[in-house]
Amino acid sequence: MSIRGTSVGRLATAAALLLPALVLAQTLESSLAPVADATIFAEQTGGPAYDATADGQGGNLWSSVIVAGAVRRSLLRFDLSSLPPGAQVREVRLTLQQIRARGVDNHTVHRLTESWSEGPANGGDAGIGAPAQAGDTTWTHRQWPGLVWGQRGGSFVAAPSTTVFVGPAPSAVTFPSTAQMVADVQGWLAQPSSNHGWIVIGEEAGDSNAKRFGSRNNASAVAWPSLVVRYELPPPASADVPLPPWALALGAALLAGGFWLRGRRG
Repeated sequence: MSIRGTSVGRLATAAALLLPALVLAQTLESSLAPVADATIFAEQTGGPAYDATADGQGGNLWSSVIVAGAVRRSLLRFDLSSLPPGAQVREVRLTLQQIRARGVDNHTVHRLTESWSEGPANGGDAGIGAPAQAGDTTWTHRQWPGLVWGQRGGSFVAAPSTTVFVGPAPSAVTFPSTAQMVADVQGWLAQPSSNHGWIVIGEEAGDSNAKRFGSRNNASAVAWPSLVVRYELPPPASADVPLPPWALALGAALLAGGFWLRGRRG
């Protein structure tokens, strides 16, 4: 075989080995809405005035402090069961739609370490919540009235998974993907029973720095929180990897070139 024919043969072999890997390296993306979200409330002084206050069904999620001195934190949980088994998470972005804001400050997202339930209380648009009912989550209870948090204000990992600066409203607030956000989601995929979601915490000093975001119960779907997960799939168990049309065309061209060279040599 000529040197040129040998080169074509080697190129064809390399392409046959490389193309399946290129196909498998394609990144997929899923956009998810939360399956539960809620707001919990507290006094800045640490008093018990809001211990029985909840908001699981309202159209808003709240953070930071209102004029009355109430501190608010938001909880969210996403169902990851739609992601295929073996998915390798590469990027995670959490987006909240900010409806109204006073002031600007940083917000942190922390992984929750205990289960909680959304509950039926509806705090409306005032941002002060409503009396807790059976199944609600509050500052003291992860499920009212029987199950308490391991720590008041929610049990969560102290180090934030991600942080973002929240500016004027209205605006979409996207928490950037970090190695810890990726680790959170990958861990929940490996062990679904550990998926308790995140808690969003804003500036809790001072006053009149309240933030209002759309919840999953908001009348407008545009205002709902969303979680975008980008991931890759592992190689299939079968060695027969279907190739896309462009790969088949390239293989055919390489084979045709090889036959043409053989014809010229003959």
